[in-house]
This record gives sequence, C-alpha cells and structure tokens, in this order.
Amino acid sequence: MELTIQTDNGAGTDLYRWLLEDPETAAYASGATPAAMDPAGGEMGIGFDVLNLVIPNVIALTSLVVSIATYRLQSQQSTGTAPSVSVSQAGIVVVVDGDGSEAVRQLTQTIESSQASSRVTPTNP
Repeated sequence: MELTIQTDNGAGTDLYRWLLEDPETAAYASGATPAAMDPAGGEMGIGFDVLNLVIPNVIALTSLVVSIATYRLQSQQSTGTAPSVSVSQAGIVVVVDGDGSEAVRQLTQTIESSQASSRVTPTNP
C-alpha cells in the first residue's frame, strides 16, 4: 500500500533519519522517496516535508505509525515541541498524535474498507 507522510517545519529530514534507524521501519523507509520542500525566500532547501513510501501490510503500517509517534515524543522531550505528522492512504489523511493508536485504527479501517470494496464477488451463471 502506498502512503504519504507529511510533516511541518521541515521535520521530514529528521523523521526520515529516525525511520531509517528504527529496525522495525528501516526496510520500508530505505525505499521512500522524499518530495523536496519549497524553501522560503532564497534559502537553500535540503530538507523535505513529504515522504512517499510503500509498505506491504497492516503490521508494517502499525510499526511505522508507532515509530512516528515515538519520534514525536522524543522531539517533544528534546526540543519542547513535537512536529505535526500526518499519514495519508487512499485519500484519507490521519494525524499521528499520542501513542499513535488512533491513527493506526483509522488507517487500518481505511485499508480494510478499500480492500473490501475492491473485491469482486463472482456471479453464478
């Protein structure tokens, strides 16, 4: 499944590094493609705010969201602020807050709904 992760304030670079260092998410993050951010007035842009990646299943999704939630908690503890992070799948945008459990629930529900609607029921002639 294809996901888009969006951050604010250029936090995408730090989040990307975090995901690469997490053994649970490194395999998926290594294949991610960052989308360059638009630097403000003459600044050199080395970071990004959007990360596109593909994960194979709901278990990987859960690991990813938990890692994002942990990243946000660590950022909060070290800098006093946690960047906003949202995950999009099939047009549904979910903000990762707290421990990420609500985001996992919403994304899983979206995926299950999408899979159910794409199944074709054979008809008997």
